[in-house]
Amino acid sequence: MVVLCREWLRKVIKSMDGKKEITLELHHEKSALMDDLCDINDFDGIVSLCEELETYTHITPLIRLHIYYNIGTGYSHVAARRDTQFDSKISGFALLNFRKALAEVKSFARESFGTMASSDMMEAFYDLRSRLLTNLANELDYQGRRLEALAYYEDPIKSGNVHAVMSKARCIYRLAQSVYDDSHAFYLQREAAKCYQEALSRINEFPLIQKQGIEANPFYKHFLNWFEERELHCGSDFPELEKLKGSSFSTKEEEDYFAWCTEKRLFINELNGISISEVVNHDILTLPSFSARINTLVTTSEGLNFHGHFDEMKTDYCYARYLAFMGSSIPNFEDHFFNSTFDHVDTLEYEINNLKTNHLKSCFRISYSIFDKISFLLHRFFNLDTIQNDHKVDFKKVWFKPSNQQLKDIFQNSENEYFRALFFISHEIRQSGRKVSDDEDLSYWFDPDTQRLFKIRNAMEHRAFKLVDTVCHRYTDNSSTEIEQHRKELSDTQKELEDLLLSQPSSQSNDIELEIQIEKLRRRETNIKQDLVEKERMNSYTVVVGVEEFESLTMKLLTLAKDALVYLSLAIHHEELKKPQEGIAIPVPVPKK
Repeated sequence: MVVLCREWLRKVIKSMDGKKEITLELHHEKSALMDDLCDINDFDGIVSLCEELETYTHITPLIRLHIYYNIGTGYSHVAARRDTQFDSKISGFALLNFRKALAEVKSFARESFGTMASSDMMEAFYDLRSRLLTNLANELDYQGRRLEALAYYEDPIKSGNVHAVMSKARCIYRLAQSVYDDSHAFYLQREAAKCYQEALSRINEFPLIQKQGIEANPFYKHFLNWFEERELHCGSDFPELEKLKGSSFSTKEEEDYFAWCTEKRLFINELNGISISEVVNHDILTLPSFSARINTLVTTSEGLNFHGHFDEMKTDYCYARYLAFMGSSIPNFEDHFFNSTFDHVDTLEYEINNLKTNHLKSCFRISYSIFDKISFLLHRFFNLDTIQNDHKVDFKKVWFKPSNQQLKDIFQNSENEYFRALFFISHEIRQSGRKVSDDEDLSYWFDPDTQRLFKIRNAMEHRAFKLVDTVCHRYTDNSSTEIEQHRKELSDTQKELEDLLLSQPSSQSNDIELEIQIEKLRRRETNIKQDLVEKERMNSYTVVVGVEEFESLTMKLLTLAKDALVYLSLAIHHEELKKPQEGIAIPVPVPKK
């Protein structure tokens, strides 16, 4: 296993220190209690139970998965109904525990691979996994992160989860209310209507209380009737997305690239969140129109700064996306002439340093930098601080007043859900090396990958970073066992030395012999300490990651950058709609090349 994975695993094991092993009987009891507390909206009781459950663990990943699921569900219930402020920490706790549960899903899959798990256990696992993905998606939707949420609904819907169908409908409906392209809004509304119709046609699959709540809610009938009228009047102007043609291509490589982007849902286009039809293969979303006071000092070119900056970010993103495509299509061990001009050092770790890995590293760097650029656009567009403080702009800090770490006025009690989406993403993109406690740094709460992403970026930019073949590297790295042996030897030596120092010599000859023994033990203690220090110095010099893991993390970061660009555009549109429509408006077209 790569070094970074071992570090993360040690942190996980350390985080479990002091936790109590929960019995199955107590686990069932606490699960039932969580359901009861949520039914009666006992928010204090739910939080108290969540805090208690955090003190428990279990030897099996399926029970740990259920514990995290219960904690996440409890916090999510409280966040949606009581802790509704812009920067809800409770929502952060909910998302963290859902993601911890998702990590246990992978642990269970690894553990059960090749074993004869009972059909009842597998059925319980798949049911819990479906509910987990639905609740995780719901939490992302609650945070305004709709594109991310839509990706998580797909799996439970395929498994027949009617709750996911209803939740997806609500998510798409909310997204449709936010977009500023009328045709996109119509297609989103059509998809929302389809999902609502499916969920309502399966109304009997909901628990009785939920079924009664759905039937008593007039929204569903009103929306479906309203959209049916729209479909009759203008539906013919909007053919199904699957029937529309996309771009034409001059080469097979170009066609493959566009198909790959569509399938991975990597276009800066809200419709790519609900469709992988070829017609959505355009990065169509731009900076929306906005109003500005007339100032004759500002040139036309300067007046286009914000649009130009957004276009620059889109170009950076598109280049990073292409690098990811190229990297994914190159075999791990394929050589290239770009670095054939010198003899490479064989570090004996099965390092892969070819065109593939360098494409992926460049994609990672560019994707990470997009978040810096987003924070700068927010800073200047909304006048969040003075120009003199440009150098202090940081995606993590742009939301807060520098003096007291309170939210800036524009974000206090803001109803802009896409500001909120960017805010929560900012706590998953660490940009500072400052040592802080877990309580101060929300990065450690929202995504277990956060620290890994930051360590990788820090190593790529400032230290040493190495991508390796995971399978072969695993067998070259047996240092963990040797380190433990050295630590045990050090402990034994120190204990032996302590015993000798406490012993009373019986004669002068024994005095000399004892001194020799003590000196020998001290030299051994010093040597072992020096070995451990040297090992730490050399072992921590380079961050080592497996190529497959790095490619997965890079795709995750790339997708998050795309989502953030969409949220940025929608957030600005939301703020522009709030401005009073008064005075004379002179539309200024944005020139295109």
